Parts: sequence; structure tokens; C-alpha cells
Amino acid sequence: MVNPFTAQAKISRIQQDVLQPLYTMYDSQEGTQHAWLLVETGRKIAAHQSYIEDICHSRLVAAIFKIVKLLGGADRLTVEDFDRFTSYVNDGGLRAMVKMLLAPDKEKTFITELRRLPVKVRANAPLMLTKSKSLHHDFITGFFKENYGSLKKTPEKLQINFSSSDTFIEKLATLAAEELKNNGPLPATKIK
Repeated sequence: MVNPFTAQAKISRIQQDVLQPLYTMYDSQEGTQHAWLLVETGRKIAAHQSYIEDICHSRLVAAIFKIVKLLGGADRLTVEDFDRFTSYVNDGGLRAMVKMLLAPDKEKTFITELRRLPVKVRANAPLMLTKSKSLHHDFITGFFKENYGSLKKTPEKLQINFSSSDTFIEKLATLAAEELKNNGPLPATKIK
């Protein structure tokens, strides 16, 4: 159960933890390839997976989001985006994302995992990923401004990671759209 009094602090800690591999400087950051940083990010997400799933199942969180929207907050995130994301998580999408991030062949694993998700999640995947790219761009730009003063002052390696992540998310959105176009929202395949 999500405690509304501690949720904001916990979410902030989770964000910092998940952002650490790709978007903070540390000793081995310069020499580490983007694909491996995605693996590290997947491990961080997996460590917090149950809490993220609890948040997405919470009716209280959904109600708070709708109140925030009503009061004019969360400009770039629509109710449809929120519903699409929580549906994705609630229907196994977060588990699939972690599996994909940890895999050596991320694109192949992405398609395999996408095919295992419910029809409505697969149908929403291209839109959700396109929106997540936009939100990722805004959020990380804000994160860099907050931590380094501006995007230009952000260490070059972190800017490269940012660009590589944007490209990666865009590629996943394209793959999801192609999968939907080529195979339609077919019934989910069984997990072996």
C-alpha cells in the first residue's frame, strides 16, 4: 500500500537511483557504453519494481493525479497518458521493460516481450513510447539544468547518454509501430 505521506520522498529517491547510471558522473562513467548503462538502469528499476507497480495500482495516486490536472498542473502529461502508462505497468509492461533492458539484444527482446503483453498494451505501445520520449527529453533537460545550471554546462558524456537514450526510445517506438502495423494487436503469446 502506498503511504501518501512518504510517497513523494520515496519517488524522489527512486528517480535519483534510476537516473544515476545514465545521468550522473562517477568514476567509470566516461568509459562505459550506453548499452551497459541501460543494463544498470534496468537493474535499478528492477530493485524498485514492486513499489512502482504499487503506485500504478493505487487509486489514491490516480485521484491525486486527476486533482493535479484539474488544478492546471502536469501540463505535458494528459489523463490519457497517465492511464496508458499505468495500464502498461499494471499489465506486465514494467516487467517486460526490465527484461529488455537487461538483455544483450534489446530490440529482439523488446519485440518478444511486446508480443506477450495484452492487446490493449501493444496497441498503445507506439503512442506511449512516443510520449515517453517527449517526457524523457523534458525531464532530463530539467534534471541537467537543476544539477549543472544548463544543458551546455552538463558534462559531454551525460549529453551523449541523453542523446543515445532519446534515439533508443525513438527506435523502440518505431519497432512498436511496425509490429502493430505488420501483425496488428494479436492475442498475447504465452510465456514459456
